[in-house]
Amino acid sequence: MITERQPDLGRLEEDCGYRFQSRGLLEAALTHASFCNESRDPLPDNERLEFLGDAVVSTVVAALAYELFPEAPEGELTRLKSAVVSEPALAQRGRALRLGECLRLGRGAAQGDRVAETPSVLANTFEALAGAIYLDGGFAAAQAFVVGQLQPLLDRARAEGRVGDPKSTLQVLCLKTSRAVPRYVVTASSGPSHAPSFTVQVTLFDGRSFSGRGRSKKEAEQAAALAALSSVNQAPDSGPDVQDPGPIQDPTR
Repeated sequence: MITERQPDLGRLEEDCGYRFQSRGLLEAALTHASFCNESRDPLPDNERLEFLGDAVVSTVVAALAYELFPEAPEGELTRLKSAVVSEPALAQRGRALRLGECLRLGRGAAQGDRVAETPSVLANTFEALAGAIYLDGGFAAAQAFVVGQLQPLLDRARAEGRVGDPKSTLQVLCLKTSRAVPRYVVTASSGPSHAPSFTVQVTLFDGRSFSGRGRSKKEAEQAAALAALSSVNQAPDSGPDVQDPGPIQDPTR
């Protein structure tokens, strides 16, 4: 039997700036698959909401970038969106909202190695939360939430010139360091043909691997490269988790 934590969902709603009509949707967004696996009763996990939220977040950020930067060409808008709709960036916002404190986890995961605070879990939960807000309050409510959470990152990415091609930047760094190019492998694909989702893993010369997701293999590769660059640019003593994606500088400068 699972012993549930009692998270402060009212605090989370206040931090999100949104009050749920259906508390069940909020709880579903915070339900990790490990909780369902250990539950006696059949329960939905947050993966379907994550799928929906991924589309909502991507659409809102793309539209926001289009409106905020009317002079930016298509390639620059794509790179800006990739910088913000990325695992490190979404994990940062998930950490700021303290989503890890609210997750419903199975006993094994709850007692494991900080599962609730891993970047992938935080990013996925952030997307699930966006999907739940969309179902509960409609697109306008979800848009307000996503803009409130991610516009500062988009503004900062633009101001700091964080629009360089992450894949090219990572390749330059690897060649300069080891004369070996990063290796990209598609590790998963899902979704219908009209809305596919790909997960790509990039492996660096020193054996470290990073993953990214996107609606095309190219977009997923860019997301994986961005995750790798975010880790490479951390201070040596900052630990393995990405606390803040921060500015991605050109490593050749």
